[in-house]
Amino acid sequence: MPACKYIERSFRKEICMRRKRLLAAVLVIVMGMSQFSVAMADKKSDAEQKKKEAEANLKSKQSEINQIEEQQEQLRSEINALDAELVNVMIELSTLEEELAVKEDELEQTKADLEQAKIDEQNQYEAMKLRIRFMYEKGDTAMLTSLLESGSIADLLNRVEYVNEVYSYDRELLTEYQNTKEQVAALEKQQEEEIQALEVKHQEYQVARENFETTIAQKKDEVGDFQTKLAAAQELAAKYQDTINAQDTIIAQENERIERERREAEQRAAAAAAAAAAASRASSNSGASNVSDSASSNSGGSSSDSSNSGGGGNKNPGYSTGVSGSAVVNYAMNFVGNPYVWGGKDPNTGADCSGFTSYVYAHFGISIPSYSYSQRSVGQEVSYSNAQAGDLICYAGHVAIYMGNGQIVHAKGTAYGIVAYDNATYRPIITVRRVL
Repeated sequence: MPACKYIERSFRKEICMRRKRLLAAVLVIVMGMSQFSVAMADKKSDAEQKKKEAEANLKSKQSEINQIEEQQEQLRSEINALDAELVNVMIELSTLEEELAVKEDELEQTKADLEQAKIDEQNQYEAMKLRIRFMYEKGDTAMLTSLLESGSIADLLNRVEYVNEVYSYDRELLTEYQNTKEQVAALEKQQEEEIQALEVKHQEYQVARENFETTIAQKKDEVGDFQTKLAAAQELAAKYQDTINAQDTIIAQENERIERERREAEQRAAAAAAAAAAASRASSNSGASNVSDSASSNSGGSSSDSSNSGGGGNKNPGYSTGVSGSAVVNYAMNFVGNPYVWGGKDPNTGADCSGFTSYVYAHFGISIPSYSYSQRSVGQEVSYSNAQAGDLICYAGHVAIYMGNGQIVHAKGTAYGIVAYDNATYRPIITVRRVL
């Protein structure tokens, strides 16, 4: 008996050492998983920080773009107003030029009339002198002397009136010619003044037109400068958006990697723990057989508990909502043909795979995350053999909606857009989720 007890104590001591070694191995695995998670978290944190900075820069640049566009719009309004005023000036200039042309023609006619009036006056004066000569030849020396001594036409008329010998017709005709000449001369002066005023006004409008044209040209140059600034701002905004998209990709990849590594580490830890437990049970059974006497041989062949390995191969949970799977599929089909846009959340304008699925389910009041790796854990797991229309099919970095009959509808990629009737097993399936 003492020998058996010694063997039993030794064996138990060996079992205890084995357990410690196994626990140490499990601890190493867990610590390695933690260190890996920390490293992955650092990379994810760096990506999130870069994304945050890019979003702030994008917001600032978008504000600058809005300001530039407002300034452009204001300049365009000013240019339109200036164009309208310039049109009015051009109309006034055209009117003035027409008036000037008419006035100049009238002035030319007036000058011609004035020359003719002067000629008519001179002819009448010469005719009167001929009649005076005729009177002289008849011997009327007193009147002739009086007339010939006159110093001017006015003096002559006064003398004629005084002596009352000149025919009234000649006197009235000469007076009429003089009045006509004076009226034409006054008209000529008036027209010259009007033309001068029109020319001054025309010059003013000409200067105004040049000023408007110069101002409009300057403002158009300013619009061009703003267009250059706008293009530069839009280019920077696009780069910031590219940075955000790139960081979103990194974050999504790191989240998927962290999740995958976490699961693998948990599986390794669970496997190590299971191995430790199995080894412990095996050692206990072996020790018991070594220490026990004939009773151990009689109990040989006792079966060990083995866990059922169903593997989830026949999972088929019930539905928790009143939403029809066919209704989900029919709604999703409305977007077939629309573009794939990375990071897009609205399939009407363009969405990526997870944006498409979250949008479709949201239409029926079912909220799921908008990242593919997060959608792997929503709802309840279903075996692919039990997948029904409306279920969510999850792949590595991709998700789709099951249509039934082995087909899916999904936002496949940039080169394809949103498509339907693809084979559900065109790539390895990670999990099938029932969210309805």
